Amino acid sequence: MTMMRTAAALATSVVFASKPTAAFHLLGIHPKSFKSDDNVPMKVNSMTSMHTQMPFDYYALPFCQPEGGPKMASENLGEFLAGSKVESSPYVISMGRDTFCQIICQAKLDKMEAHMFQILVKRGYHNNWIIDNLPSASIGLEDADGVKHVNYAGGFPIGFVAPKPGVDAKEIEEERFTPNREFWKKEDAYVYNHANLYIDYHPLGDGDHRVVGFGVEPMSVKHRYSQSDFVWDGSSAEGFAKPLQSCPSGIGIHMDRKYVRENQIIAPDETILFTYDVIWRESDTEWASRWDIYLTDDNLVPAKVHWQAVVNSFGVVLFLGMLVIGILVRNLRRDIDAYNNAALKMLADEEEEDEDEAGWKLVHADVFRPPSNRPMLLCVLVGSGVQLAITALLSIVLAAIGFLSPARRGSFMIAILVAYMLCGSAAGYVSSRLHKAIQGKKWQLCTILVSMLFPGLCFALFLFFNVILFFFHSSGSVPFVDVLTLIVMWCCVSIPLVYVGSFVGYKQETISFPTRTSSVARAIPEPTSFLSNAKFAICAAGCIPFSAAYVEYFFIMQSLW
Repeated sequence: MTMMRTAAALATSVVFASKPTAAFHLLGIHPKSFKSDDNVPMKVNSMTSMHTQMPFDYYALPFCQPEGGPKMASENLGEFLAGSKVESSPYVISMGRDTFCQIICQAKLDKMEAHMFQILVKRGYHNNWIIDNLPSASIGLEDADGVKHVNYAGGFPIGFVAPKPGVDAKEIEEERFTPNREFWKKEDAYVYNHANLYIDYHPLGDGDHRVVGFGVEPMSVKHRYSQSDFVWDGSSAEGFAKPLQSCPSGIGIHMDRKYVRENQIIAPDETILFTYDVIWRESDTEWASRWDIYLTDDNLVPAKVHWQAVVNSFGVVLFLGMLVIGILVRNLRRDIDAYNNAALKMLADEEEEDEDEAGWKLVHADVFRPPSNRPMLLCVLVGSGVQLAITALLSIVLAAIGFLSPARRGSFMIAILVAYMLCGSAAGYVSSRLHKAIQGKKWQLCTILVSMLFPGLCFALFLFFNVILFFFHSSGSVPFVDVLTLIVMWCCVSIPLVYVGSFVGYKQETISFPTRTSSVARAIPEPTSFLSNAKFAICAAGCIPFSAAYVEYFFIMQSLW
């Protein structure tokens, strides 16, 4: 499901990244304003990793839970299909009020919890927190100039690993990129149990404020109470009020890495205190342009990169177009000159049966001949292809004009589903007209295949992977109710529209082709060289389009990561 989420985010980002500094009001997205000391809710999403496609619920690990248990915040089908599972959190955040080393809860790990924690840390899982629909950026270590690295994609890690005492770090690095995981036994896992929440706000001048930025700086701190003999049971009010020796003692001082004396290891029977700081920062960024920094990754990739991609693509298309036009014009001019030559005309009249034909004229009577192998499959694939093409075009147009945005989680997935269903009529219409043109007789079977073949194959793959995710207790598994919703949408909307399109298509006149098809098919000669081989020709013809697509893909991925 993470692949689906990645694909949706990628397609949306392609559209918006072309104008990284253009600020506009997203249609259907209303800004939320907060007064001073208003509660600013923070939500948590599924944990994800770049090393695996299997997200896990945030509360699958023994993180602190809100009073009364977490409550689901995911609201639409698109979020579930994308693998998102947004839930409430126990973090209390007030607009404009800083928080200093606030204790949330205490967790004592048993053997199973410690093992699960260690596995997810070593697999590189990240937390994905959300405030006012803004995903959390990850604030890391400082560079030589004292500037902290900020990553705006993928959330922040839940922990880190370090070699066990006496183990050479170089030995682990050599084994890290090998299939075996024996080096895991040589590493200790540490949890990021403290988080500095950096929240940027933009004042409106009338007492209202809007959240325009959100970043998390995770830290691993072995917390200890200033009263060394105090043992907290994890629930009494006394434990929340007592000062921590591991936090800064000065008034108004936030937690920093320089105050960390010992990291919090993950091990059975280990007691972990979870804490957080809240740091509010005033910003000149307006609400309408707060997503720009995410789409450009803090201007890591300049805007000119996108123009380079556009110019490169335009140049490749122009070159290919001119090449094809040049070849066609050359051949047509030669043929026209031959027909206009009086001597050749006289010769053609005398030897009508031996008419000298060359080039494209040799196959003009076979171009529109129905395929001898599986002609119905051709109609089904063409209809499904038209449906997919229109769906992609509509999705891109809707994203470009602002109906779809990263701020509306799941909106892109829903748009694709709705567009695909509505385009079922186009698939039925095109396939029926093509089937009628090739003189097909089984129009009912053709319509059934158009409505069932490609969607059925996709749905079968979806169910297969959904079952696997379910047995692995992954949050990416779609609930049964939403699976039923998809089935109802397919059977009650998409399939009937395909039948309506097919009915309209079969009522239309048969497509008239510009050339007549001969009764006897021309024999295809055996290729005389590897240049005439069909497989080689397919590969060679796809090299230039692939190179153009590869360059575009490179620029897009460079912008995202």
